Amino acid sequence: MSSFDRLATVTASTKRDGGITNGLEVGYAAKIATLSCSPLDPIDAEIAQRVDGLSFGESLQTFVQGDPDIKEGDLFVVNTVEYPVRAVAEWNWKGTDYLMIYLEVVK
Repeated sequence: MSSFDRLATVTASTKRDGGITNGLEVGYAAKIATLSCSPLDPIDAEIAQRVDGLSFGESLQTFVQGDPDIKEGDLFVVNTVEYPVRAVAEWNWKGTDYLMIYLEVVK
């Protein structure tokens, strides 16, 4: 078991907007059914300033291993709470690929 496996204690899923088909809005549909991620943590104030449109205290971050198909605009779902994905960044640490995912807290 890797150190990330011990850290990835949260189970999440994602949804993606289906857009418009035949003139009808499809809405969000399941994209990734099960995904292990790190706990959702507040974004550091310095990072929040670098990511356009994020404000400290209203945004969260999480990490997932690998390169799953997660994009800005998706919904990241944890315990039935849907968080809009504001930004996704690739990160490589000690030869392993991760995604840093920045989430918006909708009030």
